[in-house]
Amino acid sequence: MKVSIILPTYNNEATLNECLDGITNQDYDDYEILLIDGGSTDKTIEIAKNYNVKILNNLDKVEERARVLGIKKAKGDILCFIDADNIVLEKDWLSKMVKPFEDREIIGSDTYYFSFRKRDPLVTRYCALIGGDDPLAIYLGLYDRYNYFKNKWTDFSHKEEEKEGYLKIKLDKNNIPAMGSNGFLFRKNALKVIDYEPFIHSDIIYKLAEKGYFAKVNVGIVHVQKDVNDFFKKKIRRIKRRLLGEIKLQHNYGVSKKRLIFTLLYLLLIIPVLFDTLKGFFRKPTITWLFHPIATYSVLFLYLYYFTIGRFLIKK
Repeated sequence: MKVSIILPTYNNEATLNECLDGITNQDYDDYEILLIDGGSTDKTIEIAKNYNVKILNNLDKVEERARVLGIKKAKGDILCFIDADNIVLEKDWLSKMVKPFEDREIIGSDTYYFSFRKRDPLVTRYCALIGGDDPLAIYLGLYDRYNYFKNKWTDFSHKEEEKEGYLKIKLDKNNIPAMGSNGFLFRKNALKVIDYEPFIHSDIIYKLAEKGYFAKVNVGIVHVQKDVNDFFKKKIRRIKRRLLGEIKLQHNYGVSKKRLIFTLLYLLLIIPVLFDTLKGFFRKPTITWLFHPIATYSVLFLYLYYFTIGRFLIKK
């Protein structure tokens, strides 16, 4: 099966070399790389030209639309969506991710966990430990990679069957995890039967949930996060995009007011969060866990501020 790797970029010179090295060192050789650039002003394009990639221009710079352009230009039967800050470490990563598609019922495959290296930034290691990049979302159950203190990859109900090297997953359409990004693979034919513009990964999974099965493959991917300052800037940017209507989700994970209130009370008790930190540490001993309470309550403050007082300041 030919794989088309769709890679949106915009000023990614810091991580692009490692990203492309990981892809081009794979033992799976039937693939193409479509690098869709949003007008980078750094060395992104210069770096890309050192590799066997097809460079396309994404004139409106919106990442979600870059993926749409990649889908339309792709020649592969399987589409692989990798971001420029994703790094694959194993040479057989792509082989393992493609293997589940031998089962015709499977329409998408995903990594089971986020990988990290000792030399990775604190935030990269932390997000890998909790299975996502937003601790508040984790407590709401909106994660899709293995979380060490919860000891599972999602809170949402689903059916799973253990296969060789992966789990065969059947999702409940009313309980869709935040899947579809950071190294996710789809059958191209599956996307043809849905509206995928703009390509918002959570909406795509929601639309495909009843059309087949997904695979959670026993392999990881590194999602590089710059530093603590950038971590919080990304949270603020994401909140502002939602408040300004730049991101319009068709599927909003079905989080009820009851769940929001329960989560808020859980966090305000403080002790449960400290207990979660200890649980995570015992399952994966690392001082990185010290960042968990700091990240959790800082992000909680940001959400409370921007969805109350701050929302009026933004709209002005």
